[in-house]
Amino acid sequence: MSEGIDVQGIVGQLLEARVESAMQQPHFRLELADGKTGLPLTPDERRESLRFLFGEMIKGMGIERFAETPVELLDQFAVMSVVQNHDTAGLLRSLMNSFVIAYSTPETAERAYLALTQLERLRTEVAQARVQSPDHAVVH
Repeated sequence: MSEGIDVQGIVGQLLEARVESAMQQPHFRLELADGKTGLPLTPDERRESLRFLFGEMIKGMGIERFAETPVELLDQFAVMSVVQNHDTAGLLRSLMNSFVIAYSTPETAERAYLALTQLERLRTEVAQARVQSPDHAVVH
């Protein structure tokens, strides 16, 4: 009998590598702050938050997609989901499930595709705005 692959170990290593990569980056546009003091999280608090939130993102987007996504986007998505009080993993699962269901239904396939193209246009708009406005905000 062959040895099984330690999937949890691999996921844990990937998670830690991505968290450490995020920790090495200069501060991003959005940054979590302590709800009581209003001060940015300490490095240890930020690392622990990222571990949890990145773990949730792996659940929502899968290991392969998580590994391919730039750490800056992972970080900012995680922060925004906390700021908006949204389910980090649930957002990602819902995005995929909603599109697959709507697109695979003949009556809604065209509208689903249109929604996807609108989201792509929004992504382009965001990319252009980021080039023009490198603001930094601390959020609670």
